[in-house]
Amino acid sequence: MSDLVAKCVLRVEVKEDNQDEEARGAEAMSNSTDAKQKNRGQRKVRDISVETFPSSLESPREDWGLLPPSSREATPGNEKEKDQSEEKVEIGFFSGNPFVEITKGILHLYKEDILSSRKEALTLCLLGVPTSIACHDLLTFTAPCHDDISHIRVLRDSSPNQYMALLTFRNHEAAMEFFLTFNGAPYSTLEPDTLCRIVWVSKVEWAHDGLPPPGHTELPICPVCLERMDESVDGVLTILCNHAFHADCLEQWGDSTCPVCRCVQSPETADVSECERCGTTAPSPDSLWICLICGHVGCGRYQGGHAASHYRETGHCYALQLGSHRVWDYKGDNFVHRLLQNKADGKLVASEGPLPESEETQEKVDSVQLEFTYLLTSQLEEQRMYFEEKMAKLESQLSIETKNLREEIANKSEENKQLRTKLATISKEKQVLEKKLLQQSTKLTTTLNELVEERQLGKALRNNQQQWQGKITKLEESLNELKVTKDKEIADLKEQVRDLMFFIDAQRIIEKSDDKEEIASGTVSIGEAPKAVKKRSKKKK
Repeated sequence: MSDLVAKCVLRVEVKEDNQDEEARGAEAMSNSTDAKQKNRGQRKVRDISVETFPSSLESPREDWGLLPPSSREATPGNEKEKDQSEEKVEIGFFSGNPFVEITKGILHLYKEDILSSRKEALTLCLLGVPTSIACHDLLTFTAPCHDDISHIRVLRDSSPNQYMALLTFRNHEAAMEFFLTFNGAPYSTLEPDTLCRIVWVSKVEWAHDGLPPPGHTELPICPVCLERMDESVDGVLTILCNHAFHADCLEQWGDSTCPVCRCVQSPETADVSECERCGTTAPSPDSLWICLICGHVGCGRYQGGHAASHYRETGHCYALQLGSHRVWDYKGDNFVHRLLQNKADGKLVASEGPLPESEETQEKVDSVQLEFTYLLTSQLEEQRMYFEEKMAKLESQLSIETKNLREEIANKSEENKQLRTKLATISKEKQVLEKKLLQQSTKLTTTLNELVEERQLGKALRNNQQQWQGKITKLEESLNELKVTKDKEIADLKEQVRDLMFFIDAQRIIEKSDDKEEIASGTVSIGEAPKAVKKRSKKKK
């Protein structure tokens, strides 16, 4: 962001007392009256109030006042106590009675004609603050920067529904941060169209004369929104009648006339021209005249005379004939040779026509015309040769460029052929791959079907396996039972065999013995089973 800006000077034109005016003298007053009236325009001396909100962190100073003491009106509550400064350390401003100055005069805002550095500026001016934002709301809006602001001044004049606010900072960095943060930001979220407009102020002063400082121009007021027009903040548009407006304000104006003087800016062309008074269509365009000041179209004096009557009513003396485009001066009652615009007031004035020429003057004019013709002929010949040479160069360059383009076209065509060959090969490969893909997809479908069948078969086999495992378990249980039964039968049979063997052995012994009768009459007692039998029975268990 550039450090060069056009700073402004805020001046309060204080109304002079009668004694001072008499002391200055009648001659000096007569010389400055015209300049003052031109600078003031239609503005009149009104009441101006300056409310200063000083920071409570600073001690009172005499330079808080903006106006001279002699011009201030008596206002109650100008002094304020500073005993609360120790208690209010965190809040830098108060919302009580400010330091008020009231006088009669006119507020002027002059802007420098050249750009200067903003590094030394410490004061910012908030333009067009709406009256819906009270002083308390303004202090709330600037609350984040209260520690860096030394005092705030609120200036009110005859402008309706708005006022200006001056913010003086302690250092330039704080002022720059406030400008970058709040310039163009809305004062409230409820009114997003009401934006904060800030300009840099080099100094604030008061004076008795209404003359601008050297090298400064006063910022005008838009007739529509009654705000200051600054081209660095908003677009300013000056129309044909020298009235300036904000571009946004004039865009909302639905008519093609000026909002102030109703001057037609762009009259629409009609197929059939007619008088605005009587509405009759003229037989030829030469019978209609358009006013060069306001655009009024009226018939000539030999038709209805409405163009001449418009001159008598408004004093607009210049009218253009639509057919021949000649300008008639009603005041001088003749055609005008040429119209010029006066720089002082922007009005149109007529210049004098050519004076009658003598024979000597005519000869000089003829010689000058002949010399000018020779000079023009030679210059045209040189221009012809220059342009022919230039055309030859352009043709050679064009031929070279055409050759290069043809070579590029041949190369591109060869590349195109190669690319087409590659495309054909790739297309064939694509067809082969598509066939393979179709075959593989068919195989994949068959394999998936077989996989589904195998999964079903496996599931059935697992079910059969579980059933056979159950049967085997039952058979094993039955075999175990049969084994136990068989073991018991084997043990019984072994005991029977043992008894039988014992009987056979005993019989053999008895037959061999001599005492057969004694043995036959004896008794046999069976004792306990031997230990081996017990072990065998344990094994059986």
